[in-house]
Amino acid sequence: MVFEGIIDCAKAALANDIPVVLGNDVGCPWITQYDFWRELYYFHKYVGVSNAFALYTAAKRSAELDGIGHLTGSIEKGKAADLIVTAENPLEDLRALRNLELVVARGNVIEHPVIKKRKQVEAELDKFL
Repeated sequence: MVFEGIIDCAKAALANDIPVVLGNDVGCPWITQYDFWRELYYFHKYVGVSNAFALYTAAKRSAELDGIGHLTGSIEKGKAADLIVTAENPLEDLRALRNLELVVARGNVIEHPVIKKRKQVEAELDKFL
């Protein structure tokens, strides 16, 4: 019921030119910080937005609506940006975000980050992919 409500609400907001941003509820036992890529993938799959729009919504639009778009949210001269690198192109398939090759956060480079994953949570949520 909640899942369908979120989808319907996002579709209605977009149809009425109401900006939508993405986030996750990390306090919920079924949401993990490393799984934010799922929000983008579900947004694409169930709401029907393009992969590019899903990425824009999670980065630049979120920064703009938070009032910090002049500081971050896109890769531009003079802005701060954390980056991830994937082996595959997320513009073609957002599931590429599931496996990171490199993370750059606050100037620190982490190659092939190791993430402790919750297998039960992943198994349940993979049913929606």
